[in-house]
Amino acid sequence: AAGFAGLLMVGLGVPSARAALIRFVETWAGGAEEVAEPLLPAPGPVQVPLLETDDEGQDQDPAVVTTPSVSSAPPPLPSLLAPYDGPEATFPELLDRSRAEALILRNYPMSFQRAGIGGTVGVLLWVDSTGAVDFVNLGRSSGVPELDRAALQVAPSFRFEPARRRGRPVGTWVEFDVRFEVPGSPEASDWLPQVDPVQEPEADDVGQPALGPEWEHGSALPAPGRLGAGDFLQAALGPERDLAGLGTMENILQGDPPPGQSPTAWRSQVSQLLEEAMVRAPDNPAPLLALSRIRRKQGVRTEARVLLERGLQRAQRNPGAISPGILADLHFERGTLVKEAWMRTRKSGRVRADALTPSVCPQARSSGGATSGYASVDRIIAWNYLCPEELGEILTRSFESTESEGAVDRAVTQGSFRSAVEANPAHAGANLEILLGLADEGRWNDLLTGARRFLNASSGDPHGLLMAGLALQRLSRSEEAETSFQKAMERLPADELEQVLDVSPLLLEPQATEYRRLSREQQDAWRRSFWGPLDPILATPVNEREVEHIARTSYALMRFGSTRSDPGEVWVRYGQPDEIRAFTEGPDVRTELWDFGPGPDLTFRTLAPSNSMTLTNEGRAYLDEVRELVPHRYGNGSRLVFSLPAQVSRFRGQRPGGSEVEMHTRVPILLATGPRDSLDVSLVLLAPDGDTLSVTSDGILTFPASPSGKGVARGGAWMEPLALDRPVQTHAIGAYVELYDVGEVSSWYRLRAEIQDRTTGDIRDLPIQPAGESGFRATWDRRPAQGGVTREFLSVWLGDVPPGRYLLRVVADVPDAGAPLSAEQEMDRR
Repeated sequence: AAGFAGLLMVGLGVPSARAALIRFVETWAGGAEEVAEPLLPAPGPVQVPLLETDDEGQDQDPAVVTTPSVSSAPPPLPSLLAPYDGPEATFPELLDRSRAEALILRNYPMSFQRAGIGGTVGVLLWVDSTGAVDFVNLGRSSGVPELDRAALQVAPSFRFEPARRRGRPVGTWVEFDVRFEVPGSPEASDWLPQVDPVQEPEADDVGQPALGPEWEHGSALPAPGRLGAGDFLQAALGPERDLAGLGTMENILQGDPPPGQSPTAWRSQVSQLLEEAMVRAPDNPAPLLALSRIRRKQGVRTEARVLLERGLQRAQRNPGAISPGILADLHFERGTLVKEAWMRTRKSGRVRADALTPSVCPQARSSGGATSGYASVDRIIAWNYLCPEELGEILTRSFESTESEGAVDRAVTQGSFRSAVEANPAHAGANLEILLGLADEGRWNDLLTGARRFLNASSGDPHGLLMAGLALQRLSRSEEAETSFQKAMERLPADELEQVLDVSPLLLEPQATEYRRLSREQQDAWRRSFWGPLDPILATPVNEREVEHIARTSYALMRFGSTRSDPGEVWVRYGQPDEIRAFTEGPDVRTELWDFGPGPDLTFRTLAPSNSMTLTNEGRAYLDEVRELVPHRYGNGSRLVFSLPAQVSRFRGQRPGGSEVEMHTRVPILLATGPRDSLDVSLVLLAPDGDTLSVTSDGILTFPASPSGKGVARGGAWMEPLALDRPVQTHAIGAYVELYDVGEVSSWYRLRAEIQDRTTGDIRDLPIQPAGESGFRATWDRRPAQGGVTREFLSVWLGDVPPGRYLLRVVADVPDAGAPLSAEQEMDRR
């Protein structure tokens, strides 16, 4: 119901390098004066005697400054206070607990699951007024660094019902435990879904890839994926076979006609040759592999799978005589075929028709009927764009998953890819499918390990480097991710490199058109000017926003085949959706809903047998509308960065080659999305060429102690934060505190201070004296100021505190506010 912030300060204790901060210089040497009866603030401004200091810290003549007063009317007796009957304050509540538990499990390192190692990580989350997690910090370690990192990685994906104060959503800190319990243990059964982890091929753990100089300089060794396959196919066809006009052996092996040939006629002629070769060489699987590729491209997938199964049987009869490349290709092609069936059930489900009550969304009443008691896809799409909030609640409550129907296909798919990698550890297609599966599950540590295995086996495949960079970026290791991406881009084909670097999806259409018309050198310059202002942390040597963009384009390139496809464009622009749900209509139509938070989901449709996903008409219209408002967004836990106008207030040459500068800036209120959202303000020093020289982000923003500009001078009445780099030696220190919305809860409050020994835990009360009052005593009853913020400056007597390590706490007891409000600060006493 009320907020409280505090700033403890002491005079003569802050180095000159921090002199640009506002400071108090009040010191006390006398004893504490006990006053029996409460003293109320005098009406109007009060005069506070302060001791000024010069640059060497010597006391000067007292100066007088004016401080804001509080209401002079005496507070009513507590027994006569009217009970507070307004809406209670509420705290954030986790939404969709099952989803959060699934996210935790997906981020649980597989090696620790297998070893039975678990733990609980306490994290501190800043939940903003929309319910999103905007900042994460480690509050209590599990004792296992890998689990701590996993918890910090997954926490930004949680969603909360925001806290509310008097009915308004506000931002606040939340203490949250992330529990990693080994699946199947009694502790885990109460809260973790029982999900069998996906197994990748067993291999010894490796660290950084020990690659040779060929990889380091960008000239990789050829991957042995198809070594000998052409020879096996030539032997099956017969050495006397004339292949004139049919292209190369690679054309036949891949099922691709050479340029200028009719695909239909070519495939018909080659199919006949391959069928004859299957009879001529009954133990050779190469003709079945080639013919299966032709049948798949002709759309005859069932026959293609039968051919692959027969090819695997032939390979198993003669394991020592078969090329590892052919065996790996047979497993990979089978896995790819089965994957098409599994993907149609992935994340799929249905909603009963009676859950979509017409009265809840009357404008969507006539949009499609129901099949077998379940809502049609057309009706769900209509609700999505007409009543998105209502549909979101229904899906959270009533979505019935049917993903288990594809469990067999999923197992066959993963087993096929693993077998392909076991046969040929450098097989690019199978490795990437396994790595993409780990990325989809958010298993970033496992993804990094798997990518490094692939890099070792393939002598540095550029796609393995992209996947390693993706894992490093998601593990908040942006500098290492940038290095991995740079090595990958040295070896990518030109068209893939262009897609990885392309920023046109982030631009509005006129800018995107202009960008595409530029030469490569001009595009490089455009990108440098585009990314510079978006760097969220100038203090680091890497632009985290640009690294995240490359991570997104890398994933979109490998998962969707192109960053310029509809799903690739959306992924690059807005990142990974918070949730994906799919609905199927018969065996051939699949519709996906991508949830990016409040508002309608983006809708995509896939028509078999193409397996290419495109935006629905409604999805394209909504995307075009959103693009004008939000061209792109940063990832989880991100911060928007704005340049603020500033004015130099004063400066002075402190010493030769150095100076002190004070700057004033105005922070627009529109940057905050809620009444209590936090903002970080940094001062950046740039060189003439634009390079960052230094960043000051630990400054303290406060109100000046004097309302008069003439009182603002070095050695005058300034506030200065308590210097904690040395023990406090003065007998009294100043404490500046702010109380928020106290007047909405009570007409009075009681101030007090206490100190806790950090060694023994003992607590003792300290005498205090608010500004303008005479003498020290244990408590003071005060009236809140008019408006939302009440500001208090009080002196805290430390004369009787022995040397030691302490926690100093200023407390405000507010009737009907529940627990006391407090601001605390660690300090050492000498």
